[in-house]
Amino acid sequence: MATKDIKTKSTAGLLIIIVAAILIIINLISLNIFSRADLTDENIYSLSDASIDLVDNLNDRLTVKAFVTEDLPAPHNNDERYLKDLLDDYKAYSNGYLQYEFIDPVKTGREDEAMGYRIPPVQFNVFRNDKTEFIKGFKGVALIYGDKQEMIPFIENTNTLEYDLSSAINKLSQARVPTIAFTTGHGEPDLSTGLSWANQMLQKEYRVQFLNLNNQKYIPEQVEALFIVGPRQPFTDWELYLIDQFVMRGGKVAFFIDKFDINVQQTMVTPIDYNLDSLLNSYGVGIMDNLIIDLQCNMVPIMRDMGEFKMQSIVNYPFYLAIGDFNQSNPIVKSLKTFNILFANPLDLSYEIPNNTQRQWLFRTSEQSGLRSLPIDISPEKKYFKEDFANPHLPLAAVLSGHFDSYFNDKIIPEYSGTDTITADTILPHLSSTDDSRMVVVGNGTFIRDDNKRNSTSFVILMNIADWLTQDRGLIDIRSKQVGGRILKITSGSTKQLVKYINMLAMPFVVVIFGIIRWQFKRVSRKKRRTGGGEEA
Repeated sequence: MATKDIKTKSTAGLLIIIVAAILIIINLISLNIFSRADLTDENIYSLSDASIDLVDNLNDRLTVKAFVTEDLPAPHNNDERYLKDLLDDYKAYSNGYLQYEFIDPVKTGREDEAMGYRIPPVQFNVFRNDKTEFIKGFKGVALIYGDKQEMIPFIENTNTLEYDLSSAINKLSQARVPTIAFTTGHGEPDLSTGLSWANQMLQKEYRVQFLNLNNQKYIPEQVEALFIVGPRQPFTDWELYLIDQFVMRGGKVAFFIDKFDINVQQTMVTPIDYNLDSLLNSYGVGIMDNLIIDLQCNMVPIMRDMGEFKMQSIVNYPFYLAIGDFNQSNPIVKSLKTFNILFANPLDLSYEIPNNTQRQWLFRTSEQSGLRSLPIDISPEKKYFKEDFANPHLPLAAVLSGHFDSYFNDKIIPEYSGTDTITADTILPHLSSTDDSRMVVVGNGTFIRDDNKRNSTSFVILMNIADWLTQDRGLIDIRSKQVGGRILKITSGSTKQLVKYINMLAMPFVVVIFGIIRWQFKRVSRKKRRTGGGEEA
């Protein structure tokens, strides 16, 4: 019996040693041979088709220099491996044109080279021996293609690293940079009053300019897309004509429109006259004179008087929408999960459109949303009832593409009365229709302003709209590929309680059941051994 136990223990020990050796060998092999399975819904950890196409179409050597300091403190210490894995994927599809090298500027004495590529050293905090130390390190990338260079000075977030690299490669390899323009002269935000962050984002891929249409004889040919963002004063008939003819010549337009001027401090809601409704209606979309409320919303802080004290509390604010319903068939939003937007107007998509015009909603409210008409109480303390949320799935944004007829086909063409006396060009002839234009309409003009820049999804949508309008759709899928939270569906109180108790009790119950089953097996096993021992005796 003792000999049998010794053999069993020896066999178990040998088995443990073999398993440990196999694991060590697998780990050693994996350092040089890397493979992975991407089980995420959107394959967010796999190289996108757009990135593959970019490097597959390279026709010159692309050198990537990764200036990364070794042994950086957490959470930066894993970024080097992630970057290497990503560059391996790019290299595999580049037909030999992409080569990369990793350089530790501090250890190799190449700090001047890194800073020559405008990659500065960064100070990192390290906690060692019960005290905080500061070390100098690098974590940037330089891309060299022919005589052109692009830099990522510091890798802040690996979630956007593929987009940053592909954007840089796209900028290096493309022959021209598209131009987009923002209108001015109607109280719209500009570089000094709200669009500096949007401008900074767009200038990574586009040339950006601002145009006062009232002083233009025509919109310049190099402008591929026109953005009309949050106007507060009406457009003149001449400006409407310029926009219309820009569309007829194949230009693309984005309308980000507020129907109301809202003063949150005074809880005042005032309608805005911007004189664009008839133009939009003729193209097949309208913006309703309502604000949207939704039970699927965000929370805001408010101050309440509690006797002699003022206390801050957090309340649900139905005007601060938490959007989770995106049109998965449109590349602008198909990979998005959540989007927050404050004071939005619903779109009216009931207008007739020609057979060769396509119209799609982009994102919309939940099943429990409603409409508020003037006068509108926007106080966070206002109480709402179930019947207030009787308008489900209200569209907040839409795209139109294909055929458009001129708004001025049956109208007198306005005369130019601007101040441009320098341009000698005559007014371009009137065009009555187009078969190739695109348009985006959003019932909100504030979501891309500087004070909203923490809401990163807003600027993902802005960049995706710019790509879609200029038909540079390749980067859209990469930019939208990100890890993000998902909005929980609104459920009844009983369902919430059920889920709560399942979360609390399910795992302990599973552990108890597993313990009982294991105890029973061991009990039966001991009984068999005792029985067997008695027979041997």
